[in-house]
Amino acid sequence: MAAVHQRLSFPTAPPPRPCRGSHGPARNMPPQICRYWKSGHCSRNPCRFLHSDVPPPRAPTAKKPNTWVNPSCVAKPKLPPVPVPPSSTKRRQDDAHPSGGEDLAGWCDGDGFHGVAQLKGHTKAVTGIALPEGSDKLFSGSRDGTVRVWDCNTGQCVHVAPVQEGEVSGLVSVGPWVAVGVRGAVKTLHTGTGKEVQLRGPAASALVTALLVEDDEHLFAGTEDGVIYMWRMNQAQQCFDEVAAFVGHEKAVVSLAQGKGTLYSGSADGSIRAWDLESRRCVCTLGAAHASAVTALLCWEQFLLSSSDDGTVKVWRAKPGRDDLDLEVHYVHSEGERVVAIDGTYDPDKKPVLMVSRGDGVVRVYDLPSLQNRGLIRCHGEARAVYLRSPGVVFTGDASGEVRVVKWTPRAEVGA
Repeated sequence: MAAVHQRLSFPTAPPPRPCRGSHGPARNMPPQICRYWKSGHCSRNPCRFLHSDVPPPRAPTAKKPNTWVNPSCVAKPKLPPVPVPPSSTKRRQDDAHPSGGEDLAGWCDGDGFHGVAQLKGHTKAVTGIALPEGSDKLFSGSRDGTVRVWDCNTGQCVHVAPVQEGEVSGLVSVGPWVAVGVRGAVKTLHTGTGKEVQLRGPAASALVTALLVEDDEHLFAGTEDGVIYMWRMNQAQQCFDEVAAFVGHEKAVVSLAQGKGTLYSGSADGSIRAWDLESRRCVCTLGAAHASAVTALLCWEQFLLSSSDDGTVKVWRAKPGRDDLDLEVHYVHSEGERVVAIDGTYDPDKKPVLMVSRGDGVVRVYDLPSLQNRGLIRCHGEARAVYLRSPGVVFTGDASGEVRVVKWTPRAEVGA
């Protein structure tokens, strides 16, 4: 692994730093045996040192790295893999793409993953995909002004909901809720009760251009007038309370990411801002982060990754000896083509993987941190919607309105 880091110029991981409220690395040291107890004279009750009649502390359990979500939040429990139509029978293949679609093997080529379904129905670009908590239904939103609901067991569309405001600019899930970005509002639907709530905040004329959910508690929306809105889920009232509005961008906010108590936002003018979620103030501005719109942001361990229409993916890190939010470019990866989206996941072998969606309709799959190419997914036009939050499954939504389903396979099974 050290050789991989050197080849990419990614640094080896630094020693773990104390988290907020911790007392440094010493907190993980085993307690000392009480010397007074050894001699039979300890009168302390309780005693801060170890006695033999006190069970030894549990060995710390190894935690899986929480790479692709907010590191300051507790990782949500994983849902079981989404059932998708198997490609082993002709009937199910025809259900997945009833209009005759291309062969599954023709559009998905890579190490450890394969195509399993094509979901057709939208007539314009897909702008968001989500699988709500506890649901066996997949939701997709499109610029055709509809939200479609797909049965994960059959691959069939079971409901089409038109949106009165016109095009759907984004779609995410917050626990059992689905949030839809439209012009002048964010509309939410509880998938269990059917309750609908329209969130106040965005100006009536402003299109919602970015949506973000990382911790199943907060919902963020960026708009074309440069404002970012934050809501908190009210579990008791089953609604969302508006918490704050972040003002500072001069052009549309087109990408958002959350990590370590910080919100990152990317703008159509190529700038990136960092916002402290406690004070709700901008604490860092990268005025010329990219030469064009910042299409996606991603927090990965101590790094921030950004992609752009300028054809690059940049890796940012804190400057040595400086504050964590004083960022500098650490590595630049060039795609030679517009990058419209990036996202990350883990493969079945627990290896981190980066998905890079390009303007030519190709989604490239890279190992991290080496950025070694593992394969690609071909789409009909650029895929701005890439959904990786369901274990073992990848969903892409492209410019033609098609949703494609890709499934991961452990490398041991591939070689068998």
